[in-house]
Amino acid sequence: MNLNGRVFNPGELRTAVTLESRTVSVETGGFGAPAWATIAVVKAKWENAHGSEAQAAGTVEADLPATVTMRYRSGIDTTCAVRKGSDRYEILSVDNIRERGEYMELRVRRMRSG
Repeated sequence: MNLNGRVFNPGELRTAVTLESRTVSVETGGFGAPAWATIAVVKAKWENAHGSEAQAAGTVEADLPATVTMRYRSGIDTTCAVRKGSDRYEILSVDNIRERGEYMELRVRRMRSG
């Protein structure tokens, strides 16, 4: 399969990731606290940014930037998050590849805890 000018094998979708949406729960004192609700667990291709790609993006190694390619799913935007293992990643951009509704590419970076 040709995806954005590159040969893509759907068999590369082998990393389980959890897609999450942000919700706000009200805590004692009436303050809102962000919480995360699971949208779905999907298989994706996970590619860590490294070398010149990470430097060109001006990223710090601690942010662990990555690109996640997965089958298209509506409702995923930059307010959502991707969880891989125990790490949660914020979505920086969403690309519906070739606007065909088949695959999407997410640019992510690890969220800081706290």
